[in-house]
This record gives sequence, structure tokens and C-alpha cells, in this order.
Amino acid sequence: MFKRKTFLYSFYLLISLSVFAGQQDDARRSARLMKIDSLESLIYNSLGSNLTSVDKIEICDSISRLYLNISNDKSVEYAVRALKMAEKLDDPSLIVVPLDLLGTAYFYLDNYKQSIEYFDRLLDIYRAENNDISSAETLRKIGLSYYHWSNYIEANKYYEEALDIFKNHQYFEGISRTLRGISAIQGHWGEYDEALNSVQEALKFCEEIGDLKGVAMCYNTIGVLYQDIADYTNALKYFTQSLTTFERLGSQYDIVNLNLHVGDIYLHLDDYEQALEYFFKAQSIGSSLDNKKLEAITLSNIGEAYYEKGEYQTALDYQLLSLKMKEEIGDKKRLAITYVELGKIYHGLGDDQKSIEYLNKGLEIARDINFLYQISRAYEGLSMVYYDIGIYKKSLDYYRFYVEIQQKIHSVEKNKAVAELQAKYQLEKKENENERLRHSEQLHKSQIRYQWLGIGLTLFVLIAAVVFIVIYRSRYQQNQKLNIQLSLKNKEVDNQRNKMQKLNAELQEANSTKDMFFSIVAHDLRSPFNSLIVLTGLLIEEYDQLTEKERKEFLQQINDSAENTFSLLQNLLDWSRSQTGKQELDKEALDLEPIVSKIIKLLKTNAENKKIDISCNIPKSITAFGDKNMISTILLNLITNAIKFTSENGKVTVSMVNEKNSVEVMISDTGVGIPETHIDKLFLINHKIQTKGTANEKGTGLGLILCKEFVEKNGGKIWVNSEIGKGSQFHFTLPK
Repeated sequence: MFKRKTFLYSFYLLISLSVFAGQQDDARRSARLMKIDSLESLIYNSLGSNLTSVDKIEICDSISRLYLNISNDKSVEYAVRALKMAEKLDDPSLIVVPLDLLGTAYFYLDNYKQSIEYFDRLLDIYRAENNDISSAETLRKIGLSYYHWSNYIEANKYYEEALDIFKNHQYFEGISRTLRGISAIQGHWGEYDEALNSVQEALKFCEEIGDLKGVAMCYNTIGVLYQDIADYTNALKYFTQSLTTFERLGSQYDIVNLNLHVGDIYLHLDDYEQALEYFFKAQSIGSSLDNKKLEAITLSNIGEAYYEKGEYQTALDYQLLSLKMKEEIGDKKRLAITYVELGKIYHGLGDDQKSIEYLNKGLEIARDINFLYQISRAYEGLSMVYYDIGIYKKSLDYYRFYVEIQQKIHSVEKNKAVAELQAKYQLEKKENENERLRHSEQLHKSQIRYQWLGIGLTLFVLIAAVVFIVIYRSRYQQNQKLNIQLSLKNKEVDNQRNKMQKLNAELQEANSTKDMFFSIVAHDLRSPFNSLIVLTGLLIEEYDQLTEKERKEFLQQINDSAENTFSLLQNLLDWSRSQTGKQELDKEALDLEPIVSKIIKLLKTNAENKKIDISCNIPKSITAFGDKNMISTILLNLITNAIKFTSENGKVTVSMVNEKNSVEVMISDTGVGIPETHIDKLFLINHKIQTKGTANEKGTGLGLILCKEFVEKNGGKIWVNSEIGKGSQFHFTLPK
């Protein structure tokens, strides 16, 4: 009871202090509202005044800007009015400001689709004016919108384009902001060493130009990275530094955000009262910001703290309020978090059916956006639920998945790389700033205190664990748990053994591939060259004795042998480049119809010589995503094979099926077909199959192997259906 009273007293004291500290912000807010009233009066009383259209546009722009983060809906309303008036005047210099305001306001409203649409229009104007810096800044804003929309691939693409422009112009502030964005994406993908490298580079630029807010943002990003690898001491240090700076700058949004981060660290350290203190402080300050996303995150964090305290019903109430807001916003990343939290809460309340339902919802979204940390939490939760309801097989499977993701996130190599990069950065700082020598000793002592505190807490936990085991050791259920743990360990050993076997198999396969490659080079290249030498020798020695018809036959054989040798060399070169990784992918959106038509035109003579009808049934403007050169090589090999193994008066057809997320291309022929025993070996280098065509055409034996390599490198798959005497159909897919 005393503890609860103490907490409530501290909480009310904190609220009163935050109100006192926020008086300056309230004054600034009041000043903004007074300015808004003044400008709105000018607009509403403009009838009969001397205000020009340009004056009205600029006033609406000013009102829209003042409304940002006070009432974003009002900001949109005035920006739309300004845009409509500017469009009537057809003056790009007047259009860019309302477009930028609309993109920003919709971003704050979490309507990222609308935000991106307005920023795209703004980008077109800046590009037409060759305004590189403004174009890059707009690219960065589009990247930021995609990031908050959980579309990390698109976000990274726009960030990289913006970064190139900023670096070309040596615009350090833009470089720093963009690097922070890239670092956030890398951290989300689990690439912690690359992420820390990016944010440290950004921090250097901020310090060089004296950007205090930028420095604080970098500290915040570094704190998030340390939190992700469970280094809570360093995370708390950087979050606290960032929070102190933002409080000095008076940036309310960032103050709320940092209070949530600090509270989350205390939550991980099991200090629930301290965590709630920071969460309630964030809620109090954030109530005036009109930001649904921030409010939803705050409610979710409070719910998580109550869950950890064991107050499940209170936790459920907060999480359901948060869920409603997040569903309105459409924030996938945080929806995944809330669904998993609800799954854990329902498990605590004894409703395992709902628990599994929500955990699976969270897992599905986390997988969709490659949110590794939340995937692991969902697996952990499902393992616990299935264990408690006695379905041990599923519990074991989910626990194994959880371990695999955790190993990926917290691998020793990544943690070591992060530590090395941080040490390198600190060393550079020491060399440039001698004053840090004095602070280093204080920091070292502080770290020693934290280490002793950590050792003490660890010993306490270990002693408690030992007591717990001794008390419950005799119980049957505990024996079952121990047996399950033993089974898990055995499974881990089996997994390691399987991995070793897999590696050995891959090594054997690589050796087999190498042997086959040299066999092709030694045999298949030597044979045609022997043929060329013999034929040309006969032609030289007996030229005068041969008839004109015989000479032409010799020359035709020489030509066929040369063409076949060239085809073999081309495929060998393409295949070897793909194996050594020297063939770079240049993926783009491709219209397949003109590519197929060009190849058909190239092979038309071959088809006409055999009286084969070759047709293309691919609609125009149907696009796939891939490397143009590789896809052309795939189509050339497959269509050439279809002609080769089709008899006279036969038919070859190239068609396509448009799926939801992919395009399926089919090359069908009315040829001789493929024996069933050969189908499984067609695409394997160590089972090379060479069969002459219907007109005794020779093959290289590498064409289909190369097709499989290139299809898979472009994210697709390839397969074949065939019937002897009726023909074959080769299928391959490409992503859209």
C-alpha cells in the first residue's frame, strides 16, 4: 500500500512539474493561435480589400504552416485552398509551398499514400527546374513516408537516390538526415553493424556543422540500435543524452518519443514503476500534439508495462485502445507489436484460443514486413501457449523457430562488429578532442558501477532460480519441463549435425559441378575443333577433286560446327560469370512482348528452314521485374530448344499467364517430347543431357542449366511438362 501511494505521489508530482516545464511551450502555442486568428481574419475579411491573389496564397500558406502539429486537418484545409489558387495562376513558384505543406500534413496524419502523392508532384516541379538540393530533400521525405508506411525497400531506394545528390553537392545537413533514415532501415533488417556505421557517419556531419538537433537525433538512433541488441546500459545512456538535448531545444514531439524510449528500457530492466512514470509523462506531454500514432504507441507501452506487472485486464484495456488507433492509421509495424502483446495478455487471462489468434495475426504482419524482432516474439509466445495447453510438438517447432531468429538477431559476430565500430569511432573522437580524456575516466568508473550492479542482480536472480528449482524439483510437471528442455537440446545437436551434413553435401556438389565444367571444356570444346580441323584439311587437300555440291556440304558442316561451338562458348561464359558472381543484376520493369518478338525475329530463319510456325501470344504492356539481358538469354535458349526438337510443319508458341504477384511465361512445342527419366535431370550440371534435334542439330548441354541459374537469380522458378511424341511446355516465372 505504501509503495502504491508513493508511486501515485511521484506521478502527480511529475505531472505538476511537466505542466510547469510546459508553460513556455503553452505560451508559444498561444502565440501561434493568436497569429492564426489574425491571418484568418485577413482571409475572411478580404472581400473589398486590396489583397492580391498572391497575397491570399501566401497567407493561406502561413496559416497552414502554423496549424502543423496543432490541427493537421486544418493545415490540410488551408494548404488545399492555397494550392487551388496557385494552380489557377499556373506559377510553379507558388505551387511548391502548398504541395510541400500538404505532403507534410498528411504525413503527420499518418496518411502516407496521400503524403507521397503530393511529394511526387513537388519532385516533378523541382526536377523540371533542375533544383538538385530541393529534389533530394523531397526524395528524402518520400523515403521517410515509405518507411513509416512499413515499405522499407521503397524507402531505401529513395534514401539512396537522395544521398547521392546530397554528397555530390556536399550538403552536409541533407547527408546527415538521409544517413539516419538509412540507418533506421538497416537496423530494422537486423544489419546492426551497417546501421551503426551509417549513423556514426551522420553524427560526424552534424557535429561538424553544429546541428544540435541532428546530434540529438543521432544519439536517439544509436540508442535504438543498442536496445535492439539488448545492450540496455548503452541504450539508456544515449537515450538520456538525446532527451536532455531535446528538452533544451523544446521539441515536444521528440521529448515524448524519448520518454517512451527511456520507459521501454526500464521495462526491459523489470523496473515497471519507473517505466510507467516515463510512459505517463509521455502521455501527458503528447496530449497536446494531435498525433494519433504517438498516442497509440504510448497506450501500447503502458499496456505492456501493466502486462509485465501481471495486471492483465488493465493491460488489455490499454492495448485495445491502442489497436483501434493503429488500425485506423494502418501502421503495419506497430500493428504487429500490438497483436503480439494482445496474444500474450489473452494467454495470461486464460483465453488460449484468442491468444493464438492474435499471435498469428502479429506473426503474419511481421513476416510481411521482415520485422525480425517481432517475428521472434510471436514465435516465443506461440511456443509458450502450445506448451501450456499440452501440444508439445507445436511448442517445440515454434521454439526452434524462435531460437533461429534470435541467433540471427543476436549473433556474436554482429555484436562484435558493433562493438568494434563503436570503439573505432570513440578512438577517432579522442584523437580529435583531448578533453575527452578526463571524461573517459568518469565514464569508466560509471561503467564499473553498472557492471557491479549487473553482477549483483545476476547473482540474486541465480540464487532465486536455485531456490525455485529445489522447491519444485519433486513435482512431476517440473520433470516434464526438464525432459522437454533436454529434448530441445537434443534437437539443437541434431540441427547442428544436419547442418554439417548439408555443408558436406554442398561441398560434394560443388566438386561435382567443377568436374563437370572441366569435362565440358575438355570434351565438348575439343570435339568441334577436331571436326573443324579434319573438314578444313580435307577441303584443302582435295579441293580440286571435289564437286561444287561436295564443297558446299563441307562448308555447311564447318558453319554448323562453328555456330555450335560459339553457342557453347557463350553459354559457358554466361554460366561461369553467374557462378563467380561477376554477372551483376540490373533489375527493372520490363515489357516482355517486344523482348519475345525480337528473339522470334532472330530465330525466324531457323524456324522457316524446318517449316515451323512460331507465334507470340503475350499481350502488350504486361510488365515483369528482372534483368533484361538475363531474361533475353533465358528466352533465346528455350525458344531455340523448342525449334530444335520440333519436326517439320510443327508449331512453337510463346504465351503468358498474368498472376497476382508474378508473370508466368510458357514456351510450348509440338516436338518429340522428353522421357520422364530425363525431366528431373534437365537442370543439373552433374547430369548433363545432350540430345540431337529433329534435324540432327547439336546442343551445348548448358542451355537449360543457364536458364535455371538466371531464372532463380531474378526471383523466379522454372519447370517443364512433357509427353513423348506430343511435345513439351517449359514454364518460368518472374516477379512483377
